Amino acid sequence: MTTRNHLTTAQIDHYRSGLASAEQAAQIEMHLKDCPQCQHDLQFGRRVSALLAPLPQLAARMPRRHARAVRWPRVFAAGMATASLALAVFISVPHFSPSGGYPNNLSPQVADAVQNIEFYQWLSNHPQMLQQGLQNGNPA
Repeated sequence: MTTRNHLTTAQIDHYRSGLASAEQAAQIEMHLKDCPQCQHDLQFGRRVSALLAPLPQLAARMPRRHARAVRWPRVFAAGMATASLALAVFISVPHFSPSGGYPNNLSPQVADAVQNIEFYQWLSNHPQMLQQGLQNGNPA
């Protein structure tokens, strides 16, 4: 390792944590003697580790948050709001005609899609058939 080839952050952290083998540690130490940039990176890693060291102890001292108890009035109010919304939607939806159960103001394309829904479902599960039809000049 020369000063032209700097150590990676992973190599420095591996060395700093004591996980490097004796041979790797010797090579890294030789490189660190000649490379001020890698020495700076090593010192920076040590400072960051020292600053982060107290975090687990601080986290252990933080008060635990307890689960909130269920407040039945809020649950009841949410249920009533949902039921009211469902009732409003049911009342405001236009009524369907008795013949076929479809609204009277459907466009011909929508009416065709509704009448042939099984075909379109089958076609969505078999897209290769649509591609073959388009290649053969059949748009349908």
